[in-house]
Amino acid sequence: MTLRLFRRISQLAFFFFFLYLFFATRFPYETGLPSDLFLRASPLLAVGTILASKTIILSMLVALGVLLLTIPLGRVFCGWICPLGTVIDANDKWVRRKRANSRARESLRFRSWKFILLVFLLVSALFSTQFLGFFDPIALFTRTMSLVIYPVFVYLSNGVFNFLFDHAIFEDQVYSLYDFAQSTVLPIQNPVLLQTILIALIFVGVLSLSMLSRRFWCRNLCPLGALLGIFSKYRLVKRHVNETCTSCSLCQKGCRMNAIEDDYTLNSRAECIQCGECATVCKPHSVSYRFGRHTGKSEIDLSRRRLLQAVGGGIAGLALVKASSVHGYHAGNAIRPPGALPEDEFLDRCIRCQQCVKICASTGGCLQPALMETGWEGIWSPIAVPVLGYCEYNCNLCGQVCPTGAIQNLALERKKELRMGTAYFDKSRCIPWYQHNDCLVCEEHCPVPEKAIQFDVRQIQAIDGETRVVKFPYVVEERCIGCGICETKCPIVGKKGIFVTPANEQRLVV
Repeated sequence: MTLRLFRRISQLAFFFFFLYLFFATRFPYETGLPSDLFLRASPLLAVGTILASKTIILSMLVALGVLLLTIPLGRVFCGWICPLGTVIDANDKWVRRKRANSRARESLRFRSWKFILLVFLLVSALFSTQFLGFFDPIALFTRTMSLVIYPVFVYLSNGVFNFLFDHAIFEDQVYSLYDFAQSTVLPIQNPVLLQTILIALIFVGVLSLSMLSRRFWCRNLCPLGALLGIFSKYRLVKRHVNETCTSCSLCQKGCRMNAIEDDYTLNSRAECIQCGECATVCKPHSVSYRFGRHTGKSEIDLSRRRLLQAVGGGIAGLALVKASSVHGYHAGNAIRPPGALPEDEFLDRCIRCQQCVKICASTGGCLQPALMETGWEGIWSPIAVPVLGYCEYNCNLCGQVCPTGAIQNLALERKKELRMGTAYFDKSRCIPWYQHNDCLVCEEHCPVPEKAIQFDVRQIQAIDGETRVVKFPYVVEERCIGCGICETKCPIVGKKGIFVTPANEQRLVV
């Protein structure tokens, strides 16, 4: 019971630590720890991003510590630390599986898939196509938390508070609790996020795989587990079965990774996650863990043919994605965050974790995950959608929480000078230009000190025949930074009278 208890305490401790850092994203570095620590600690994200960008990213070198920990201790990250693994373990307790044993044995034939996927992702990254963020468990869980679980939590919390406020129930206590929540976990406004349903369905799909076998994702699909499994071959912690073993098969049935062979030895050291479940359920206490050299099987479930197929698939996938993109066209459709690297470098580094989107939702609500606006290669990368929200002039939080440097961490004064895009008026929609009536909203909200929106005051004959003085707005392009607040605040319903287009050339001088 001691080993199982320690593992569960470790899983819960790291899971709540992940939640603490997640909610601390709103105030990065005030805790003394980077809020993106778990993302930085993923060896898969570190290796893939370095391969894709051809640059050593110092902020992600903490992942080297996880790899070094894997060599003596094995895949302890998967069994003791990974927050997605913890959620899957909790979900497994609620899922009923029929013929669990036979399905577990059948699932052995899927075990090589994670190694094939790992090779595919690394080959793609080597040729500057970043798919790792879609499959890495830390990025996957962070993305789900940011775009699904957190918005649902916010809406439910605000609904409860509004109900209590409307019915005047324990007003003083409720207001105190609300003020505390506003200063810690709740954003300034309800987040409006795109792609929420799609991300939720994918996460539900990952959990639903447990109906096939325990930890199906971890056993068969997780590329981070495959990478750690390769290093785990050389671990120094040995699983030992002594002569008191009664061949009761309880350890084999209890193994959540299906890593125990019919003779009760490990079928592959790359699969064991050191959960200790076998030692816990063994009634004669025949199973133990000790330091020593392994002499059993250690092969990786990846044949030469499948390795070549994975390499070929990675190259073919890269060619297909690149061929489906017109150079410069998709980049021209994307308004990237302030401080974003040039488009090719940005896509090489962005891991689609949605940390920037989540933190932006607590201020102006400008950033959203892209779908096809930036082509296949840019799916779920952050783009600015001014019609939904604007880039807060006095905010540089997105650069502070980016774990890979795809969005640079700029000083606030430097960020204020960068141009995300340029605003233009649609004279067929803008009230002064179309209706010949004054409207000052865009100019009043423009945050630039010299005002990027000016007025051309003219006396005209309006469409109704009346002579009047009208202030016609226009944009001083060299002053406009493309923050989008003019488009967000434009009072026209539907298509706005002012819109922002990208200014990608400005990202070259960051």
